[in-house]
Amino acid sequence: MKKFLVIGSISIDNVTYTSILPEPGTTVYGESFLSNIGGKGANQACAIHFLNGDVEFYGSVGDDDNGKRAQNFLKSVGLRANLKISKQNTCVASITIETQNAENRIIVVPGSNMDITKEDIDKIDFSKFDFLLLQLENPIDTICYAIKRAKEQGLTVVLNPAPYHEIPKSTFENIDFFIPNEHELEYFTPSIKGDFEERSKYLIRQGIKHVIVTLGEKGSLYVDDNKSFAVAPHKVNAIDTTGAGDSYCGAFVTALSEGKEVKEAMEFASKVSSIAVTRKGAIASLPLRSEIK
Repeated sequence: MKKFLVIGSISIDNVTYTSILPEPGTTVYGESFLSNIGGKGANQACAIHFLNGDVEFYGSVGDDDNGKRAQNFLKSVGLRANLKISKQNTCVASITIETQNAENRIIVVPGSNMDITKEDIDKIDFSKFDFLLLQLENPIDTICYAIKRAKEQGLTVVLNPAPYHEIPKSTFENIDFFIPNEHELEYFTPSIKGDFEERSKYLIRQGIKHVIVTLGEKGSLYVDDNKSFAVAPHKVNAIDTTGAGDSYCGAFVTALSEGKEVKEAMEFASKVSSIAVTRKGAIASLPLRSEIK
């Protein structure tokens, strides 16, 4: 079985569901509230784990109650985790879900997620793993360093560039799969006036091997240096899109590691994410392998 390393964020997600967003200086009543464990790194690691992938998560939490809560949660779901204990507070995210359209608005106080250094990366034995999956909720120089180290060890590197931060173009040549959503793709290609395919081809010319653009209810698009194709979405009634992209990324790399062709892996990922958006929460919404028909 292929082995995954996920380096990334972990947080306490405080989620409010409301049909009405408050205007400045006003108060509205929400419909419900959840407080659970999230962060794009932890979400993606759990997505792989729940789909029976062999995954280890590397992240950072504070020496505080929230950090203990996060550690206990990962133990409770059986996820193998290597967590640095930081002097900074554990990350907290405030998430508002507008129930009429299931869209989210998120404010993150990153705290300990920004306390992963190059020295921490040097302590990781990359030779144990086959895939590295990352996001952009940790220091950018640390992420780029981890990508470089992983490629030196021959790992397949998958980057979900969310939330958007500029990264050096010198890093692109070390990225095998680049999985942005449509907004992130536009941020990375501001000089390109074409469609998603043209923007993706620009990134391919910069050295990235494969680009997969997630388009929500419009499905996803694959582009490499000689072909492109679209994968249709699974139509569902979404109630919470938090973690949808994370479930997609985790499912995609899991399927890819099992020998599936890219298109089949994308179809599997679309199926997994379509289940996740019909449930509340991020990790709480992730399906088990037995639920995927």
